[in-house]
Amino acid sequence: MRHALLLTMFVSALGLFAMSQDSVTITSDPKDLSRPVSTLVDQIRKREKISITYEDPRYSNSADIEDVTTEVSKASALEKTYGPRILVPKGRSITFVYASRDAQTPEAAKRTIDRMLREYASLGGPVFAVTRDGVRLHVVPSEVLDASGDRVRQDSVLEAVISVPPGPRDGGQLLQAICDQIQMQTGYEIGIGPSVPGNNLVRYKTTQGIEDETARAAISTLLDRSSFAGAYDWDLYYGPDLKTYMLNFSYAGLAAIPVGQ
Repeated sequence: MRHALLLTMFVSALGLFAMSQDSVTITSDPKDLSRPVSTLVDQIRKREKISITYEDPRYSNSADIEDVTTEVSKASALEKTYGPRILVPKGRSITFVYASRDAQTPEAAKRTIDRMLREYASLGGPVFAVTRDGVRLHVVPSEVLDASGDRVRQDSVLEAVISVPPGPRDGGQLLQAICDQIQMQTGYEIGIGPSVPGNNLVRYKTTQGIEDETARAAISTLLDRSSFAGAYDWDLYYGPDLKTYMLNFSYAGLAAIPVGQ
């Protein structure tokens, strides 16, 4: 009996030790709380080699916006006082703990990220959702405070259904056509950041168009065809001062999430 008890205690201790070894703690950047969810997403994608995209909400409530004109503007004191304001999102500090083994399969990773997003929402910030499409997970806005302080539903701007007529293009031209179509459908300009995988896109030639497809699916297909599935992620950031988006890219390498799983 005594030996059995000792064995049980030893096995339990090993289990606890294994759990502690598997535990991962990620946290928002205390020096930059503009996009804490994006910060955590980036840490997960790099650590677990998972392809995850991120999209900002369209912030309109003062509780979610910070005026940083004084801190970052190089204009004169008079211009800082009376000129255009530089506004950035204002996020909430968050620390999230998860087990690395819970991010090894598509559904497990999705559940882990969903739990992280629920914890962030409980802090009073915007509500995000996570969806899966092939090798990628997508973190998208779901609810946000409007200018009056009411929590309202907000869909992803990349849900816009777009069409691009067939014609000879390289990948960069097709990406610009996709962004132009998003603006036509939603009214929001999508700028393309300098991190765009330009060499891949320039080498990619196509005559195919896009017909009644979401902008998100169109961007995913273009990135995968110009490189390989899950090679690139994107972050779509919204500027509350200019009310425009900027599309940024990062290299993810081989995706850890097989298409068929």
